[in-house]
Amino acid sequence: MVVLLITTFSFPALADSSKQIHDTPVAVPESLLKKMDTLKLKPSAGIALIRYMATQDAGLIRGWLQSEGYLDSEVMVSVEAGVAHWRVQAGELWRVRHVEVMPASVARVVLPQQGDPFRSEDYEKAKTALRWAWRDEGYLKADYIRAVVTADRQARVVDISWHIEPGTRFYISQINVEGARQYNPELALKISRLQPGQVAEQRLLQDAMKHIADDSRYQNAMVVPQLNEADGDRVPVRISVTETPWRKLTGDIGYTTDSGLGLAAAWVDRSLYQGNIEYSLRAEASRTSSGVGATVMRPVWPAADQSVGINADYSRVDTDGRRYDALSAGPFWQWNFGFNDYLRLSLQGENVREAGVSLVTLGPRVDFHFAHEHGGMLPVDGWRLDTGIGLPQRVNRQGLWVVFDVSGRLFYRPSDWLLISPRAGYGRTLNLQGTVPKTYRQFAGGASSIRGYALDSIGPVGIDGLATGGLMKSYGGLDLVLMPDAETFSPVLFGDVAKVWQALGTKAPTLWSAGIGAIMRTPAGPLRIDFAVPLNRRAQDRHFQFYITLGEVF
Repeated sequence: MVVLLITTFSFPALADSSKQIHDTPVAVPESLLKKMDTLKLKPSAGIALIRYMATQDAGLIRGWLQSEGYLDSEVMVSVEAGVAHWRVQAGELWRVRHVEVMPASVARVVLPQQGDPFRSEDYEKAKTALRWAWRDEGYLKADYIRAVVTADRQARVVDISWHIEPGTRFYISQINVEGARQYNPELALKISRLQPGQVAEQRLLQDAMKHIADDSRYQNAMVVPQLNEADGDRVPVRISVTETPWRKLTGDIGYTTDSGLGLAAAWVDRSLYQGNIEYSLRAEASRTSSGVGATVMRPVWPAADQSVGINADYSRVDTDGRRYDALSAGPFWQWNFGFNDYLRLSLQGENVREAGVSLVTLGPRVDFHFAHEHGGMLPVDGWRLDTGIGLPQRVNRQGLWVVFDVSGRLFYRPSDWLLISPRAGYGRTLNLQGTVPKTYRQFAGGASSIRGYALDSIGPVGIDGLATGGLMKSYGGLDLVLMPDAETFSPVLFGDVAKVWQALGTKAPTLWSAGIGAIMRTPAGPLRIDFAVPLNRRAQDRHFQFYITLGEVF
C-alpha cells in the first residue's frame, strides 16, 4: 500500500503547476492549486485516473472563475504525456448594474457600485458588513429577509437586492460577571465601562472585551448579550472572564563582555483585597549594576485604567563612566491607554553617594511609553517610543536641572526574508542652577545605545580614566534580520552610531560600530547572540563586545 502511494502521488511546486491552466484572465491563486488533487498525481498513475481527477478539478477552476465575475466561463480538459492541462474560456466579465438596499443602512458601508465587477468575495464582504452595521447600532437581531442576485445573461450584468429586518433596538438591562474567583466581580465590570441603559452596540461590547483583556489581571474576556432572556427592548449582558494567576515569578538572564553574567527576577502578587492592591518585588545583579526594589499599587478610577502607588529602589552602578550607590523612592500616578501604552507622573526623591559625596534631590518626572508592535516572537511591523522628562532639585545644596531622554524603534518588513528595524535616541540635560553632577549627565555605550563599546564609556575621559559624560547625546542603529520566520535561527546584521558632547557648538567625535548576530527560538523565548566591533576603537576600548540576551531581543 505504501509503495502504491509513493508511485501514485507527488508534491509538485505550485508555481510551476499554474502553467498547466491556460488562458486565465486573472492570476491563478495558490489556494486554488492546493485544492486540486490532479496536481498531486504522478504521470505513472495512469491516463484514466488523471483524466477523471482533472475533470473534477475543472469544476474547481470554473467555480473560482465564477467567483471572480466570469459567470459563464467554461473549462476544457486534456491530458498529454500523463500531464493534465486545463484550457479556459472565460467569456466576458460580469458587472453590477443595480444595488437595492432596504431600509437604508444606519451607518456608512462600502457597497458594490454600478459598473463594478461582480466578485463573490466582494459580494459576501458587503453583505456581512451591511448586516453588522445594523447590529453595531444595537439592532442585535437584524438579519436578511431577502438577499437575491438576479442575472441578466444577455447584458452580462447582475442586480443585487438586499432587504433587512432590523428588529428591536436593544438596551442593556443588567450586567452579570462570571468566572471571577480571585478578583472582585465589580472590578471587571468597572474596567469594561459598560452600564445599564446603554445601547447594546456591538462595538461597545467588543470594546468592553478589549478593555478587560488589556488589564493585567485577566487573560481574556467574552461579553455576550443574552438575547434569549431579553424583555422587550431590554437585554441582559454576560461578562465571562478568565483571570491571570494571583502570583507570578519571572526571571531574565544575559551576558555582555563589559557586564559579565546578568541575572534578574521579579515577583508580582495581586491577591490582596481581591485584586485591589498589588505589590511587586524585583532584583538584578551583574558586574556593572545591581539592585533591589519594591512597588505597591492600587487601581483607582478603574474605568479610566488609572492607578496610584509608590516605588522604592536601591541600586549600585559601576560602569566605565559612573560609580555610585543610589536610594530612590516616591509616589506615582499611572494612566494605561492600552495593553502597552501608559503615562506616568511621579515625585521622585533620590539620595546618591558617589566618591564620598552625597547628593539628595527631589522633583517631578513624566514618562510616556507607547508600543504598537505586531508579530509573534519577533515583531514584524509597528513601532515603539519612550520619553522621559525629570526636574530634580538638590535639597542639601544649590542645584536644579532638567533631564530629558527619548528613544524609538521601528519595525518594517519589506519582504518575507527581511525584517528592518532602525532605532534612534536623544538625551539632553539642562543646567538651570549649579554644576551638573555626574548622575544626571548623558552617557552612551553598551547594548542600549551603541554596541561594541563598553557601557557608559563614550565621551570625554577624566583623570581617573572614566568617561565624564556630557550634556547631550544622540545615537542610532539599524538591525537587519534575515529570514525572520525561520524555525531555528535568524541571522542578524547591525550597525550603531553615537555621539556625546558638552554643549551646542562644541566638537565631539562620532563613533561607529558594526556586528553580526543570530536570533534563536527556544522554549523560554527568543535568544539573541551578538558580536560587535568598534569601528573607531580608542586605546581604552576592547577589540570586540559580546552580548547574549534571552527574552527582549530588541
